[in-house]
Amino acid sequence: MGEEKEKYYCEKCGKKMGENEFFTYKDGSKTELCKKCLTMHIDNFDESTFLWLLKKMDVPYIPAEWNTLRDRIYEKDPSKLTSSSVFGRYLSKMKLKQWKQYNWDDSERLQQEYAEAAAKHEEEARQREEEAKEKFENGEISEAEYKTMMTATTKHFTAPEPQQQISIGQLPGSIGMDESNFISEDELGDPGAGLTQDDKIFLAMKWGRLYKPSEWVQLEKMYNEMTQSFDIQDADTINTLLLICKTNLKMNQALDTGDLDGYQKLSRVSDQLRKSAKFTAAQNKEEKNDFVDSVGELIAMCEREGFIPRYVTDVPQDKVDATLKDMNDYLHKLVTQDLGFGQQIEDALKKIQIQKEMNEMAEAEGYELEDEDYVDYLEEIEEQKSSDRETIQEEVDE
Repeated sequence: MGEEKEKYYCEKCGKKMGENEFFTYKDGSKTELCKKCLTMHIDNFDESTFLWLLKKMDVPYIPAEWNTLRDRIYEKDPSKLTSSSVFGRYLSKMKLKQWKQYNWDDSERLQQEYAEAAAKHEEEARQREEEAKEKFENGEISEAEYKTMMTATTKHFTAPEPQQQISIGQLPGSIGMDESNFISEDELGDPGAGLTQDDKIFLAMKWGRLYKPSEWVQLEKMYNEMTQSFDIQDADTINTLLLICKTNLKMNQALDTGDLDGYQKLSRVSDQLRKSAKFTAAQNKEEKNDFVDSVGELIAMCEREGFIPRYVTDVPQDKVDATLKDMNDYLHKLVTQDLGFGQQIEDALKKIQIQKEMNEMAEAEGYELEDEDYVDYLEEIEEQKSSDRETIQEEVDE
C-alpha cells in the first residue's frame, strides 16, 4: 500500500483536504485557508480584492503580468475566469526564475521599471514609425515595407496626420464631449411622458423605483422582445430575464458615458446570465428548428410542404402495438423461413387425426384403448413410412 498523503485543515470551511487544495508560502508551509475559501471574494478586475493576498503570499504585484493572464483566460473562455483562476496562475508565474527573487516590497520598484520600459518602447516605436513615414513619403521604401514597420494600431493608415486622430472624449456619449453636434433631450422628447400614474406604480413594482420613466420604457421594451423570442414559463427564468434587462440597460449607459471598465464588467455578468438561462440566439434557433409547439405551425407546415417524411414512421408508437407487431413478424418468419417447421405441423396434424380414428374404432368395437395401443400403432405407421421411402429411393436409383 502507498503511503497516505498528509491532510490539511481549512480554518474557514472546517474541511480536511489534500495539499493540492492549499496555496504554498515561500517557506514551504501551506495557507491557513483552502484555495476556494481564500479566493472566494476576488474580482480579477478590481485590485483591492486581491492585493492583500499578494502581500500575504509575499509576491510582487505587476499589473501588466496580472492583466495578461486575466485577459488570456477571458478571451479563450469567459466562463473559466473564476475567482481563483488568475490568482493561482499568477503565483505559479512568480515562482519562475525571472521573478522568484522578488518580494511584495519590490512591487513599487518593479511597476516603475515596467512603466519606464513601456514608455521607452513606445518612444522607440514612435521614432521607427516616423522614420518609416518619412522614407515612404520620399519614395525610399515601398508601401508594403512601410506597413510592415507600423505597429498594430497604426499600420492600417497611410501617413496619418495629427488632426485626424480622435480622442475618446470626442466619441459619442463620452464624458467631456462637445454635445452641440448631437440631438438634445428636449428635441428627443420624453419616452415616458405618456405613462399614467397606474403605469408608473406597476413599473416601479416590477423594475424598482430608482429608475426614470424613460428607463422603465426601455426595460419594458427589452422584456417584451425577449418574451416574444424565447419560451419563458417558470418564475426563476422570468427573474433571470429581469436581471438581464437591468444589466443591459446599465451596460449601455456605461458604454455611452465612456466607462469602458464598467461596461466590461457588466458585459461579463450579462453573458453569464444569458448562458445560465439559455437566452442565446443559437439556443433559440435550435429550439425553433426542432419543435412544432402549436397546431397553427403544424397546419402551416402541412400546407407548405405537404407530405412530411421527417414526422412519418411505419413503426407503431404504442407499446402494445409494437409487441403485437413483433410477435406477428416472428410467427411469419417461423412459418415461411423455417423449412422444417411446416413438416412438423403436418406430422402433428396426422397424429391428431390418427388418434381420432383410433378412438372412433375403439368406441365402435366396444373396448377402451390403452397407451400401449397408441405406441404400437404409431410405430407401425413409422415403419410403413420408412418402407415407402426405401421403395421410392430404389425406384429413383434405377
